[in-house]
Amino acid sequence: MDIEKKIRVAVRKEIRQDCRKEALEILRLCDEKDRQDFLKYYDEDKGNICCLVLDLAKKKLVDAGKMEQKPDDCFKDFTML
Repeated sequence: MDIEKKIRVAVRKEIRQDCRKEALEILRLCDEKDRQDFLKYYDEDKGNICCLVLDLAKKKLVDAGKMEQKPDDCFKDFTML
């Protein structure tokens, strides 16, 4: 299975439906290490850690100006919650 398909399958299984689009966008824009971390924790059946990886990747993308943080986004800087 290619990595893009594996990511789509993992997102469909681990992320609630209303957050999947944002998760896929984060995974498209983030670096390879964050994608590999997401898949690693998916393979280990650690869905909560997958979400934390997405939170951290989103923070990096926002800090880099590649994404914008909106109040209704699913993934946020968890240190600010």
